[in-house]
Amino acid sequence: MEGDITKIFEEYSEQLMFCKYFIAERLKHNAEMGRCGENILLKELKERFGMLEFVSGFVVCNGELSPQCDILVCRKNMYKRELEGLYLVNPSDCLMVIEVKGNLALSDIRDTSNKNNYFRRREQTKHIRLALFAFKTRVAKRTLFSEFGYGYSSELKSYYQRKLKEDKQIDLFICLHRDNLNESASRERQLFFIKDEQNANQYFWESNYPVSRSFLNYLQSLQSG
Repeated sequence: MEGDITKIFEEYSEQLMFCKYFIAERLKHNAEMGRCGENILLKELKERFGMLEFVSGFVVCNGELSPQCDILVCRKNMYKRELEGLYLVNPSDCLMVIEVKGNLALSDIRDTSNKNNYFRRREQTKHIRLALFAFKTRVAKRTLFSEFGYGYSSELKSYYQRKLKEDKQIDLFICLHRDNLNESASRERQLFFIKDEQNANQYFWESNYPVSRSFLNYLQSLQSG
């Protein structure tokens, strides 16, 4: 097989991760799928990054608990407080919060942004990157693009960037959606958006496949930072 061997590796890894969720979705009750998606992503990240810790739990600011977080990306030498599988994490130890959705609805984007206001309102947590990760989505492609500041030109048959009216409290958005497990399945809702650090009301759309590669590269920068 020709091509960039690392890109080929990431493509198959992404397919495998999605397949695990796709199959689990058919075996488990819907109420369990949120936790199932978290576990699949947690396992993948723990195997990838030896200099980061990945836990579930809360960030604690001045004794106050944040909303519960699906995945907290932390420094390797973090101070650990663990109770029944949930961790109480110091703000200085936390680098990123990842909200995980199995089958993303439009309301999940807005709810996640509102939930993340906790981290943006406090000086101790403003450094924490805020990510939203979805395995699948019920949202149409154009609606997803609109949520992250892109309109569609029927004349040019392409998307164009525009500024959002208000800041969304999500720094990265990734969706692995495939309609089915066939290699020929549509990839139009496999997306990666990252916030413009110079303009909080604008996102960059990265259209390179596999989309998980951009997400993992960002985590690598946290590990190296």
